[in-house]
Amino acid sequence: MKQWYVLLAAVLLGHATLHAQIPIMPATGGKQGAAAGARGSANGQRQMPQIGHVYGKLVDADSKKPIGYAAVALLKLRDSSVVTGMLTKENGEFNFENLPFGTFNMRITFMGYGSIYKKVAISPQTIDQDLGNLKMRPDSKLLGTVEVTGQKSAFTMGIDKKVFNVDRNLVSVGGTAQDVLKNVPAVNVDIDGNVTVRNASPTIFVDGKPSTLTLDQIPADAIESVELITNPSARYDAEGMSGILNIVLKKNRRAGINGMVTAGIGTGDKYNGGGNINVRQGKVNVFANYMVNANRNWGNGTTDRTNYLNGDTSFLNQQSNSRSTPTFQFGRVGLDYYLDNRNTISVSQNIVDGNFKNYEDLRSTFNKGDSLSNRINNNKFGFRNYTTALDFKHTFAEPNREWSASVNYNYSTNNRNGDFNTQPLTPDGLPTGQAALQNNHSDGKTTFITAQTDYTDPIGKNGKMELGLKTTIRNYTSVYNVYDQDSITKNYTFNDLLSNDYKYKEQIYAGYVNYSGTVGNFGYQGGLRVEQYVYSGEIPSEGMKYKPTKATPGFFPSVYLSQKFKNDQELQLNYSRRVTRPNFFQLIPYRDYTDPLNQREGNPNLKPEYTNSLEFSYAKNWKNSNFLGSIYYRNTNNLLSTISVPLGKDTLLTTFVNADKNNSYGAELTGKKTFFGIWDVTANVNLYRTEISVTQDKEVFKNSNFSWNAKLNSETKLPANFTLQISGNYQAPTIALPSNGGGRGGGGGGFMMVPTSAQGTIKGFSSIDIGLKKDFLKKKTASLTLALSDVFNTRQYELNQVAPAFSQDYIRKRESRILRLTFAYRFGKFDAQIFKRKNTKTDRDNMQNMQGDQSF
Repeated sequence: MKQWYVLLAAVLLGHATLHAQIPIMPATGGKQGAAAGARGSANGQRQMPQIGHVYGKLVDADSKKPIGYAAVALLKLRDSSVVTGMLTKENGEFNFENLPFGTFNMRITFMGYGSIYKKVAISPQTIDQDLGNLKMRPDSKLLGTVEVTGQKSAFTMGIDKKVFNVDRNLVSVGGTAQDVLKNVPAVNVDIDGNVTVRNASPTIFVDGKPSTLTLDQIPADAIESVELITNPSARYDAEGMSGILNIVLKKNRRAGINGMVTAGIGTGDKYNGGGNINVRQGKVNVFANYMVNANRNWGNGTTDRTNYLNGDTSFLNQQSNSRSTPTFQFGRVGLDYYLDNRNTISVSQNIVDGNFKNYEDLRSTFNKGDSLSNRINNNKFGFRNYTTALDFKHTFAEPNREWSASVNYNYSTNNRNGDFNTQPLTPDGLPTGQAALQNNHSDGKTTFITAQTDYTDPIGKNGKMELGLKTTIRNYTSVYNVYDQDSITKNYTFNDLLSNDYKYKEQIYAGYVNYSGTVGNFGYQGGLRVEQYVYSGEIPSEGMKYKPTKATPGFFPSVYLSQKFKNDQELQLNYSRRVTRPNFFQLIPYRDYTDPLNQREGNPNLKPEYTNSLEFSYAKNWKNSNFLGSIYYRNTNNLLSTISVPLGKDTLLTTFVNADKNNSYGAELTGKKTFFGIWDVTANVNLYRTEISVTQDKEVFKNSNFSWNAKLNSETKLPANFTLQISGNYQAPTIALPSNGGGRGGGGGGFMMVPTSAQGTIKGFSSIDIGLKKDFLKKKTASLTLALSDVFNTRQYELNQVAPAFSQDYIRKRESRILRLTFAYRFGKFDAQIFKRKNTKTDRDNMQNMQGDQSF
């Protein structure tokens, strides 16, 4: 009986195809028909990528039982010819892959039931669509349409999230995540890789999860997009004063075999290369990518300091020249297994391995030539990072209802070995006396585990409930040993003063609830996140254990209100409470003497800082442009800050403190416009005022100023498949707020920080990047990209500090004007038959006779 249904369904499905003079494959066999159908469906669609995926399930409207062997056809709107077709499986499921972009009519027919017609739109933003359970009734009924339109642009913005598509960013090709973020509107990156948004530090995620990777350990070519959420809801982690910055790595899900290879070279002995491959057929999707990057770099710096101690004035000048030769490899492999249309299991493994060779020559001059010294620092730093992720996702037939769960395990190690050679000099710069030689060695280890589950359930016609739980566990250990060489025996002895060891553990247990709904054009959302933070640290060599903060639950509410108006306009008001907890390097009561003239020390009495953030936004969309304007206010209690004080005539000690108050408010304007269909311009301007007050030893330090920064990204499509991209930014003088230090790789006994906020002002700077890309070969599968960063060589860090006890000018410059040439080649075919078993059941269940091969 089933065979009769199959034959009849095939006849019904083939009717429109015969009308278009395209043969259809019978219910069993028919390879020639499939090939002809493939050629027919490709006609007129040759230049469009065929990567769409639409699926659903057919059920009886009354009994809710699945309907198997019904004919499902996807028809062109123009002439109703068949693009592709199949029969539903015994459980009622159907699944179309390799669909071209466009809008189509889906027709479903089965004997005894009325036909169903459903409009389906495939676009870059709706590649995967679940049509849910489609109900068949005795009477014909036209169901609601599913239409989503949009083009993948370089920058997509909404009121709650901004997405920067890295594939369109030419000036960062061949670089690292630092280069990517430098060109993201509203994001600033200093020369050490410290990231700020609206002059405050965000929380940085990789694929939506915390990571121990630093930004210069992530290749730019491995990144798909960057998501910026300035005022996150209760669904997201509460950590981070200025929101969340999520780096999304590439993960291909296109059917068939496809991938890309790249190779590049840059000035100053820089090289990069790699590739990725993806294989998908049926229920299995396998992907892998590998990148290698050798990014040699130089740097220099100058410090001019005057100490005023008990009426005695002393001077210090330091000149630093350094070279860094990092080489790292980034590998990733993963598997998606589609249990059925609505259940997916994913597993992935990342391995990152790198080695840094660093050389620094530091010359110190005291009191304008009274005494001099020269210190040579040679060290090697290595790291390895393993990240294993397991994810499960279940989507329900009811739209927007889903449940997901994930576990992420991250394990990393680092080691450092080096020498410090300090040579006293005469006023003429000649060696005098005996040089002091030190050897240092460090080992560090981190285990980072996150487990999370989220559930979304629509309530009523316009409501939605979100629930979730999350656990984060981090364990860190480090041993840093220093040995001094005896000038006579040449033997090394252990230096207890400069050596240290420590351990710390962090656990965060969180839960959240969100409810959102709409009343006409008015939308609302309210949520509450609760986080229990548990922390402990110890210094094993000294038998010291401590818990600086009491483990008490933190409550983090969020509220969103929005009102839509005519002509595609919207107003939104939102509020959230966030937290920034001091890290171990800020808490550890250990003084770092790595640079004896610039000492640093943690503070175990630090308290977490809490931020109340309020934002009011207006959005307006036109046909070829859009605008987003926001006014924001942040009040932070116990801001994590730094204070520097002089020790003696030539030494400065920097330590962490909690500020008395910190207020910041401003306005951010972002606009995007397409001119003449070939020129895209995105502009971002942030104007803000910051006020800070810190009390240290009964002395009050106050600092405040008005500042602004701006970014402009321009992309122009030129003749002969050329694309030109120009990116420029300017930062006006601003208060030096402490940053997250998440940029460069590090380890051992020291820690990187931006010094002192209540005492310092960063001078203004600007830079311009430019990139030119040429696409060639058939279907633009190959490209050459020439990119020049910091065209006028103006990117540097300059800090001025003034206090009653000292004044200091601090300038640092890293190599920033770099010319890179990168070649890329994309390969692959969207072939749905590569793993297809040649049996009648598979042919019957996958009656996709109109699908064919197409390169991209």
